[in-house]
Amino acid sequence: MVHLMRISVRSDEDVYTAALAFAQGERISVAEAINRLVRRGAEGRSSVAHDARQKRTASRFPTSAGKRLITSQDVKQIEATEDARAFEPE
Repeated sequence: MVHLMRISVRSDEDVYTAALAFAQGERISVAEAINRLVRRGAEGRSSVAHDARQKRTASRFPTSAGKRLITSQDVKQIEATEDARAFEPE
C-alpha cells in the first residue's frame, strides 16, 4: 500500500530544471519525476556491485570511464558550427 505524502521543498534551480525536463520528456508530473529520480538515486547507493565502466564526476552524475565529458561550451561550439553550415551555399 502506497501512502502519499505532501511536502514542500526548496531546490536549486538546476535541480528543478532537470526534474522538469525529465517530467516533460516522460510526459509525467514533476512530482512523479522527482519520485522516480529519488528512487533511482536510492537504488544506486544501495547497490553493492559497482559498474567498473562508470565513474562519477564532480557533479556526481555517472559518466562512462575513459570518455570525455561533453560540456555546455562543446554544445555551443557544435551549434555555432551547424548554424554556419546552414548558411553555406550548396
